[in-house]
Amino acid sequence: MAEIILITSFKGGVGKSTAAANLSAKLAKAGKNVLLCDLDFDLGTLDLITGCEDRMLFDVCDAVYGRRDVSDCVVTFPSFPGLHLLGAPFRREEVTDPDGFASRLSEICSGYDYAILDTPGADSVTLAVASRCADLAIVVATHNPTSLRGAEKTADRLRQNGVRCRLLINSFDAGSVGEDKRTGILEMIDATKTPLLGVIPYDRTLMFAQERGVLADGPSFISSKAFENTAGRLLAEKTGARPVPILSGVLRTNRKKVLTK
Repeated sequence: MAEIILITSFKGGVGKSTAAANLSAKLAKAGKNVLLCDLDFDLGTLDLITGCEDRMLFDVCDAVYGRRDVSDCVVTFPSFPGLHLLGAPFRREEVTDPDGFASRLSEICSGYDYAILDTPGADSVTLAVASRCADLAIVVATHNPTSLRGAEKTADRLRQNGVRCRLLINSFDAGSVGEDKRTGILEMIDATKTPLLGVIPYDRTLMFAQERGVLADGPSFISSKAFENTAGRLLAEKTGARPVPILSGVLRTNRKKVLTK
């Protein structure tokens, strides 16, 4: 059975798609068979972030509604064996049968070790569909107070629906926290009322690389190790192994300062 994971937040612009793509790549690099699925039917961007827009002929709706075989709709990645993408439809499609959509999507996901579902930045029908399938939700937030409020409300709604939630802090600016300009990690956990899964530092290199469809892999990306740690913690939750320390090999600064303001 696949571990089906939502990447979500009611607040847009927090880096959900970036997190979904790079976590999926790290899980695949760890030897897992991973399906990355774009459920943002308003503005699907995973094909752009992963650099495969020219190879995506069919989409997740084609697969779910049986218009095409799943194998025709899935895009693979030579540089990340084990990683597969089901892209969002180019033209918006309505989900008229949420339960049926969720059931068929779960069937498609069941052939993988992990399925990462990227959702839109709103309390939408597709998020409701995805939550019917999910074993875990990763709620993404940044330092921004509106982002933290969005993460709190998202996690609260999903927990009411019986979905476990974990917090992923994205674009974390350790320098600003050390200078008392932004909130620290513990305050962000308190604000969202959600257990922490990982911390991804602000990575200017990745910001420009993903415009070319390049994922964070290798020492030139300061976020690469952080995504690897987060993927390792997901693996540990499933296997019962000792979890990877969140900040291991990521931040070379006073860790006490980045934890608290």
